Amino acid sequence: MDKVDTIVREITVSSPIDRVWSALMVADQIAQWFGDSAEIDLRPGGSFKMGWSEHDSVTQGVVEQVDYPNTFSYRWKAGSTEDGTMWTTKVTFTLEEADGMTTVKVVESGFSELPDELYVRTMRDNSSGWTTELADLERHLEGATAL
Repeated sequence: MDKVDTIVREITVSSPIDRVWSALMVADQIAQWFGDSAEIDLRPGGSFKMGWSEHDSVTQGVVEQVDYPNTFSYRWKAGSTEDGTMWTTKVTFTLEEADGMTTVKVVESGFSELPDELYVRTMRDNSSGWTTELADLERHLEGATAL
């Protein structure tokens, strides 16, 4: 099976880069657009948790890079196989500001390393998931901008 390794999504929002950074990094703000609960230790090696009560789901990960205000990355659980092996993918957010607008690019990589049983489901779910989540981020930021 030929496997695509990455998902790339990008939006541009009418919010300053500091506001977007906070929406991505501050737990109570994350919980307003990406799931409904969050905990984050914002340092390389720090852990994070995000929860979606409507799906009775929690995901965990480890922060890899924090380069304020432009880059943030983490590795999170993609799933596990019957033998108990845990598989992860890497998510990288890149922010660029110009003329009061901020472009948010998210790249999730590592799918080609997943076993077939996880690859199809995870690629499908995360492809549509990032489109939905970035739309939620945009709505969150537009609401915050209006305050």
